Amino acid sequence: IWTFAGDPAELARRYAGLATELPPEAMRLHLCLLTPAGPVLVDTCPSRDSFVSFSTGDAFRALRGRHGIPEPVRGDDHPVHAAFVAGRRLDDGLPA
Repeated sequence: IWTFAGDPAELARRYAGLATELPPEAMRLHLCLLTPAGPVLVDTCPSRDSFVSFSTGDAFRALRGRHGIPEPVRGDDHPVHAAFVAGRRLDDGLPA
């Protein structure tokens, strides 16, 4: 869960550009929520190791930089226990 601070409308526009670079097949569950303080991204990773690798690596920093998205104010990792989208359960096979 990534929390960003800034103008929600402006950062949503920048996020739209960033999202065009995200490979759809890598997106098991991804949400961009707009709060009055800025966007909150919910982006699942298959494991704690992949989260740490992605969140601390240069690729995420470079991707944000290309689209003018600031450093996250906060980034938290939590295991997915259940996921429902449009009435369909998506967490089959995920660790509990």
